[in-house]
Amino acid sequence: MLLPSAPRMETVRKKRGRRTVNGREREEVPVSMLLPVVRVSGAGLLFSLAACGSPPWTLSQSPSEIYLRWYPDETSSAAADALAQAHCRSRGKTAELVSYDQDGSAQIGRYRCQ
Repeated sequence: MLLPSAPRMETVRKKRGRRTVNGREREEVPVSMLLPVVRVSGAGLLFSLAACGSPPWTLSQSPSEIYLRWYPDETSSAAADALAQAHCRSRGKTAELVSYDQDGSAQIGRYRCQ
């Protein structure tokens, strides 16, 4: 049984001032066109890392409530209140604190949207 042979790979070479790969012209993208893509990708990565690492953290959320966790040494309860208000405001409601609980050195806040 005969198997088809692998395509022959040619090295990159210059031909009439243009680079070619396997006998075909290769398009080159100017660096200036790549810079916006790199900047947006980098900004998105930094934003996602900052969103994951900055307290207070969301433990759970629903349209009617949100549970937040933070360390009182690093974050004030006012920051958690503001995050809960933003969550409820996105649904046209206001946040009401239901309870604060202590979990080791972390504080957990339960808020209800009304």
